[in-house]
Amino acid sequence: MSSQSSFIWGWVYCDGNMIVDDVEGVKYDRKMTRLVKLYLNLNVEGLLNLLYAKLWTNITLYKLNISRRFLNPSTNLFEIAPMYDDDDDVQYIFESVDYSSLRNYVELYVEKISIVSGHHSNVMVEISKSGDRSSSSYSSKKLRTSESGGVSGGVSADISSGSSSRCISHLDSEGNSIGSSDFRDDDIPFYKSFDGSSMVASFHEPVMNKSVDISNASELQKGMMFQAKEELMRVIKDVHITNHQEIKVVRSDSVTWEVECNRKMTGCVWMLRARKRNIHNFFEIMETKGPHTCLNPYITQDHYNLNSSNIAHVFSTQIAADPSVSEKVLEATVVSHFGYKPSRRKIRHAREMSEKALFKSSEESYEYLPKFMNALQSFNHGTFVDWYFKEHDLGEPIAEVVRFKRVFWAFKPCIDALPFCIPVLLIDGTHLYDKYGGVLLTATAVDGFNHLLPVAFAIVESENTASWTWFMEWVKKKVVLRRRDVCVISDRHKWIISVMSNSELGWCEPHSHHRFCSRHLAANFGKEFKKGKIKDRIVPLCSQLTGHKFSLHWNALVAAEPRAQQWFADKPLSRWALAYDEGKRFGIMTTNIAESWNSAIKVARKLPITALVKTIFHKVVTYFDQRRLEIENQCVDGNEFTHHANKMLNRWKERASGHHVKVFDRDSWVFTVTTMKRGQKGGNEQIVRLMEGICTCNKWQTFHIPCSHVLAVVVPTKI
Repeated sequence: MSSQSSFIWGWVYCDGNMIVDDVEGVKYDRKMTRLVKLYLNLNVEGLLNLLYAKLWTNITLYKLNISRRFLNPSTNLFEIAPMYDDDDDVQYIFESVDYSSLRNYVELYVEKISIVSGHHSNVMVEISKSGDRSSSSYSSKKLRTSESGGVSGGVSADISSGSSSRCISHLDSEGNSIGSSDFRDDDIPFYKSFDGSSMVASFHEPVMNKSVDISNASELQKGMMFQAKEELMRVIKDVHITNHQEIKVVRSDSVTWEVECNRKMTGCVWMLRARKRNIHNFFEIMETKGPHTCLNPYITQDHYNLNSSNIAHVFSTQIAADPSVSEKVLEATVVSHFGYKPSRRKIRHAREMSEKALFKSSEESYEYLPKFMNALQSFNHGTFVDWYFKEHDLGEPIAEVVRFKRVFWAFKPCIDALPFCIPVLLIDGTHLYDKYGGVLLTATAVDGFNHLLPVAFAIVESENTASWTWFMEWVKKKVVLRRRDVCVISDRHKWIISVMSNSELGWCEPHSHHRFCSRHLAANFGKEFKKGKIKDRIVPLCSQLTGHKFSLHWNALVAAEPRAQQWFADKPLSRWALAYDEGKRFGIMTTNIAESWNSAIKVARKLPITALVKTIFHKVVTYFDQRRLEIENQCVDGNEFTHHANKMLNRWKERASGHHVKVFDRDSWVFTVTTMKRGQKGGNEQIVRLMEGICTCNKWQTFHIPCSHVLAVVVPTKI
């Protein structure tokens, strides 16, 4: 942040305890609660109003005491400075920030005091070192209180009413609704930093606590403390798995965990007993014997103590970064970490445990979704998000709590990239398999490399006329904008046909064009006519480039099934026949590219809604990174065109070398090209009209890349 900024970031901590140790000084025992913008003209009243709103605190029930943590340069320890009802204290915050360092922010500690009872929600605890436990990395110098549950309001499922509607609490400091398309929250809950140069977000991942490395069981000593029994068990098991030793549980309850060597019968005396101590509420190792004197006579692929819990802890960060990571990648991670290859059943169970811990419940995921969307908008300026609630259908006012129905979003880099893609959009919907279901609608473009680029997304209740109308309206207004001659390719769902025929949406001819996917057309034909493999004739029929070849295939189809003529009667030729397309679909006959995107997020479609959106975000980030590398490599190689275009041009250049060219009309640049005779093929005559951009083979007009006949004309004459 530069010194010219009109604000600084404030890290706000609340609902926890301030603690003191001998290493850092004063610190907080909870992660940051909120990240807020503090504008330089802020006064005490404005700061209090901001914190009341951002912490969802009722001003009639609680008083807020604010303290600031700062680094004392003389002791190099953090200390607390209370703030009083004085505007000078607020201004001193801004003056004391060192904008040239990495600590160009302030840390505020908010204490809620009940006006009724005067109860303080925060407690200052001071603990000094005790004995020689400071030498142990597990010695603790802080006490924790149980964390209060979550943010009030938020998104929840309306279970009590027996319905599966989803609700969102969505008021900002000014009373604006998160559900409004105009809403922009400058706060970044749960986010620490973003890289503004790309679409990469860095945020707190909900992963398990990481312990220090212990290489063997002899390092487990009396007096070591663990925050929870689960951590104690995981660490001890990890040590034994790594050293190819086995243990068995002798006693396990809520306050005690005792284990011994699994080969005790061979004379190994190693054992360990830990208890939960009331004095500090941690699990502490009370007794150990050892070391291990046993030798494991064989090494198996799996380990006796390697369970799903240990496995889940190892790859939880991978799943947090990419929920769609494959099972093979997770298996390789486990093998690399432990040296053992557990069963697929264990890996699947561990994955389920990780997903449950990382992404929480479906209800909590809906609560987090508005915050995640707001963060995306704040740090990817121009990213568009719009919400649609059930209250919109009922004509009810948007109150504090609403019921979720739809959300639309389009990333700004995708919007900016669309003008550099061919003017074709492939639209498709795919079902979601989370608790509340729904459908993911996607609009996908195709770039110059013939690779997909998803440009717009929406999660809706189902595929119907209303949801598709809402989706395509935003695609037109916020993604396609004023670009003309955009061709939309889809299946023949009646809802999509209805939307594309709606003149008010702007998708009708001549501004835009609607075409059918030939594969879906063949599937629909096959459902109607189950005669042999007659449906296999449809895709070749649709793909013919010239009217002459189309007629040959059409006559053969009608001869095999006379009712086909009636079935195609209400379907305009331009929507499904390439020969009559006039180059609008750029030779793309199917929505396979869009469906390959659905396959790429197949695993994520089973996850809660926010995890799905995160997966889509990271997939799109990966797309841009891959395209950047591909473009850089082509520039280094000196290629003027993309690999896809070069491949077509090189193939047609080879054919052009055998063509014979005659000048038909030099004034209007009309040429006659005769192709080389190759067995039963070739020997055809095509007419090239350079000034009009036409070749009678129709490839030039269809693919918008010069065909072999055009190259045969322009290459020798250097036109």
